[in-house]
Amino acid sequence: MKRAVTIFAMLLAVGCATYKNFGAGDTLRIAALRQIGGEQVAWLSHNTAALPSGMESVVTLKNMRAYIDDINAATGTVTTTYRYTGTFSTPAGQRDGTLIVQRRLHFSHDDRGTWTQSAPAEEIARNSEWSSGRAAS
Repeated sequence: MKRAVTIFAMLLAVGCATYKNFGAGDTLRIAALRQIGGEQVAWLSHNTAALPSGMESVVTLKNMRAYIDDINAATGTVTTTYRYTGTFSTPAGQRDGTLIVQRRLHFSHDDRGTWTQSAPAEEIARNSEWSSGRAAS
């Protein structure tokens, strides 16, 4: 009987810990989606101060999409991939194409479990795909 109670208590503890981590991951996902939405609003309102660093090459933005690749509630990090389509300033002149940027977002949470961004986005990868046509004028 004691063994059964011990096993039940351990299963209950593991279950509660797992449930708590699922909740933390969900609220962290929501915080990351809010940050992504904030960047989209900054692009639409031409608020350059609210844009992430390194986006000075964007001349005209036609479309922006962002995807959440990974969520780590234990470290408070979210890895995201952004696809920017438009016209970009390059060493070869203005070009149409797509810029793909992968970033790691850092969050911290308070006692209530509310996640807030705790550091600027960290760029971890960048790639560009230019259209096969001539450069934009």
